Amino acid sequence: MCGGRSDTMVDAAVTIVGAGPSGLTLAWWLVDQGISVRVLEREANIPRDMRASTFHPATLDVLHESGLADELVQRGTVVSQWQYLIHETGERAVFDMTCLADVTAYPFRLQCEQFQLTELLAAKLVDHPLCTLQFNTALEAVTPQCDRVLFRYRNTDGLQIGDCDWLVAADGASSQVRKSLGLNFNGTVFPKTSITLVMEHPFEEDIPNLLGVNYVWLPDRHYSLMRLRDTWRFTYSPEPRQDRETALSDAVAKAHISRVSPRAAETTIRSRNFYTLHQRCLERFCHGRVLFAGDAAHLNSPAGGMGMNSGIHDARSLADHLVPVLQGARSDLLERYDRRRRTIALEEVQRLSAKNYAKHRETNQEKRRLIWDELEETVSDPERHRSYLLDAAMIRSREREATIE
Repeated sequence: MCGGRSDTMVDAAVTIVGAGPSGLTLAWWLVDQGISVRVLEREANIPRDMRASTFHPATLDVLHESGLADELVQRGTVVSQWQYLIHETGERAVFDMTCLADVTAYPFRLQCEQFQLTELLAAKLVDHPLCTLQFNTALEAVTPQCDRVLFRYRNTDGLQIGDCDWLVAADGASSQVRKSLGLNFNGTVFPKTSITLVMEHPFEEDIPNLLGVNYVWLPDRHYSLMRLRDTWRFTYSPEPRQDRETALSDAVAKAHISRVSPRAAETTIRSRNFYTLHQRCLERFCHGRVLFAGDAAHLNSPAGGMGMNSGIHDARSLADHLVPVLQGARSDLLERYDRRRRTIALEEVQRLSAKNYAKHRETNQEKRRLIWDELEETVSDPERHRSYLLDAAMIRSREREATIE
């Protein structure tokens, strides 16, 4: 049986660990409903993470409700058509998202670095009277109690102790909150890793019919090219068993680039990142008064660009469930958040992203031909074309989520 609360001052009703897309969208939606929030971020400022760069229509619709989408669109590149492409032959399977204009206000993919959203949100939150942003603040341990959460963190002044009514772990794939609670993060590692290079080279001058988003097959490998406002993101898988340092070296990276564009291989690489790809999911997203969202709760292949988007959807759903609890509703309402978002993570996001991973990386020519035939049949049939895009745009998963009780 829980005792009464102590007289210790609670700094904020909700403490959010992590100032990424999930953490800051949640913070924004909570303060908008009058909830006090504290955000702890281990870095000295908003991380300029290049991992995610796609905002899907369903996510833009969610951000629009809070007046954020149009500001974000101004920072990115609108892509209404995207394609699968065979590099040598120029064969194309083009998906046209304008067919979704009756179900979304944003019938396109927005190609925009995730830090554009987090910097936009941080600028709004830093002056909000209900929000405290604390940088250079690393969470060390969490101790849930029946009526609050105690936590230990370290900042420039040394070790500190805090407490709050609810704590949200939005601290990413290596979540310290998850580790502190000793939770299993079951799943698998995909056999192929991924490298993303950011370059200013005009690839559209070298590759005919290039669109803003391109998934491309070479004879023995794959790559993708995605257009941002001032740069291109070039993504591929390194050679098997190649160590990180070698894979990211200029010589090796430029050898991959030259397969696509010899001219581009002479261009400066602005940034380079090496990613190990996981598919994992917590058994529960709610552990007493500690709640999980985004990569701290579930991981998937980045193929198709669903990871960050699903984390933002987590944040929207968590705000919708947590605010009523903070206003007096029964806390078991949060069990529906768990059912909804965990079901979507496992049965929609992971299913679709794993399918994309396999499709993009297939090298067997007979299997490729079967995949290609299916893609061509899909884009030529209006019903199948629309159905495919409802999944890819994450509209169908949002619709399904609303039906889960």
